[in-house]
Amino acid sequence: MEGRQKKHTFLSGVAAVCAVLFLTAAMIAGIYVEQVLWGLPDRVNFRQCLPWFVLFSVGILYFNSVFDLSRRMHHLAFSVFGSVLLVNIFMMSLPFFEVLYYVQITTLFLMVLFECLAMAGWILLFHRLWYRYNPPLSTVLFCSDGKRGREIAEKINRRTAANRVERVLPYGSEQDILSALAKYPAAVLVSPPPEIKNFVALDCWDSGRELIVVPDIYELVIHNAVLTQFDDLMAYRAKSIGLTPEQRFFKRAADIAGAFLALVLLSPLFLVVSVIVKQDGGPVFFSQNRVTLGDKVFRLYKFRTMVPDAERETGPVLAQRDDPRITRPGRWLRRTRIDEIPQFWNVLKGDMSLVGPRPEREHFIELYSRTLPEYQYRTKVRAGLTGMAHVIGKYNTTPEERILLDLTYIQNFSFFLDLKILAETVRVVCTKGYAEGVDTAPAAPEKEKERV
Repeated sequence: MEGRQKKHTFLSGVAAVCAVLFLTAAMIAGIYVEQVLWGLPDRVNFRQCLPWFVLFSVGILYFNSVFDLSRRMHHLAFSVFGSVLLVNIFMMSLPFFEVLYYVQITTLFLMVLFECLAMAGWILLFHRLWYRYNPPLSTVLFCSDGKRGREIAEKINRRTAANRVERVLPYGSEQDILSALAKYPAAVLVSPPPEIKNFVALDCWDSGRELIVVPDIYELVIHNAVLTQFDDLMAYRAKSIGLTPEQRFFKRAADIAGAFLALVLLSPLFLVVSVIVKQDGGPVFFSQNRVTLGDKVFRLYKFRTMVPDAERETGPVLAQRDDPRITRPGRWLRRTRIDEIPQFWNVLKGDMSLVGPRPEREHFIELYSRTLPEYQYRTKVRAGLTGMAHVIGKYNTTPEERILLDLTYIQNFSFFLDLKILAETVRVVCTKGYAEGVDTAPAAPEKEKERV
């Protein structure tokens, strides 16, 4: 494992240096090709602008996790091409810093084209090298529930090439577990019993075996705990769930600015979608009670994507895959997430935040809380237009997995994390599978049915 880690570090370092060199060379080539083709004068002061270009490139590529070559190629490609656009947007602001970087639209187009081509070559080269010299680790997974263990193994094998789960085993005796561990360079523990955690962790630590733990609520609570001391006793002091007053203030300021800007920029699309939905018959908007910070109930707004009174007969149910209640324009609106645009008004009003747990209905909070008491902690922050469970999970992600993602976000909140989630939201919007409904929607008890 130590040799594998050194190989990771070396290849990642070489890839990072080459990425910046590829981008820089493509930027210079784009400028000079445009000057040769159109006989334009040299307006770019490379001595002044190149340091800024390198600085922006390193920062944005790192921020977008471009140097993480273990990601799937389409995820990596999205991050790369998004980074190229951001680098050029930042570079276009340089005249305001009195740096000579005045370019025409044709120059900018050629620069972006050359940079995209260069980075496409970089992806093909280093992504292939990464998987050639870093084949997936043969992995054993332990889980008390065989069905859930197989589901997690399938997700690991489908979503990452860093590990390949070859065997799923139940927790048994210490000797049986150690015997199984000895055959694999990596192990996954799913909700391990307390008496098993210690000896498995020590065995992996001692042998250099990679250990992956699927967290439960206890792990989330102590994740960011602070190491403290009582005389000669060391202990962890876990922080309470939620945001500090300072974090709430600055997060709210960012929400107001972001929602106002989005409503202004998206107003033309707003009008076009309103006309399309209205022509389908029925109201343009759909509103529904949802729950946000402090269990406050508010009215959430969306463009209507289902037939009017869709839940008249069924009561509160989740949308299912190929749901017949969804209208023809509604399918397109849901797939592109354009139906969510009116929620920027909810953000501006203070009902929601740009990033946070997705707002849930009272019925489903009560339903899920019966078996998942921790589900109530989602309302320790404002509900979000997007969130960690939104970009990592899917519409049909189970409540158990969704609550872990939501609580992970709350416990690890930072403005950097919010920016990462907002950037990933763009990728999710472009991915069809993330908008699929559930296979079987949980039905509402008879006494709880209501007209929505």
